[in-house]
Amino acid sequence: MTTQPAQRQATRHVLAAAADVPPGTNTEVVVEGRSFALINDQGRLHLLRNVCPHHGAPLCHGRVQGHMLPSEPHTYEWSGDDEDHRVVVCPWHGYKFTLKDGRSLTEPDRMRVRSYEVVREGDEIVTYL
Repeated sequence: MTTQPAQRQATRHVLAAAADVPPGTNTEVVVEGRSFALINDQGRLHLLRNVCPHHGAPLCHGRVQGHMLPSEPHTYEWSGDDEDHRVVVCPWHGYKFTLKDGRSLTEPDRMRVRSYEVVREGDEIVTYL
C-alpha cells in the first residue's frame, strides 16, 4: 500500500480592500510575517515577494513599466503595455523583474522573485497561501 503525500490546504488571506489599491498602485502587504509587493498595473493585479534578490530592496517602491525587447540592429521595440512584458524595477539598482512570473530580465535562469496568484473577490483582494 502506498501512502499519498499530505495535501496542504491553502489559506485565504485578504490583502486589501479593492478600493485601496487602484490602478497604478504599488503597496506593501504583510502576510504571516512575510512582506509582499501588491501591484495593480493598469487593473491587473500582481503579488511578488517584496525583496529584490540582489540586495534586498523593497520592490513595492519600484516603478512599473515596459522595457526594450530583443530586436534587429537599429530597430527599437518597446513592450509598452503588453502584460506579458511589464516589469517592476528595483528601486536601488534597477534590476527588472517581470510581473507575470518574477523572472529577472538580465539573468532569468539565476535570479527571480517569487510570484503568487492574487485575485479580486468582490470588494477584496485576496491570495491563497
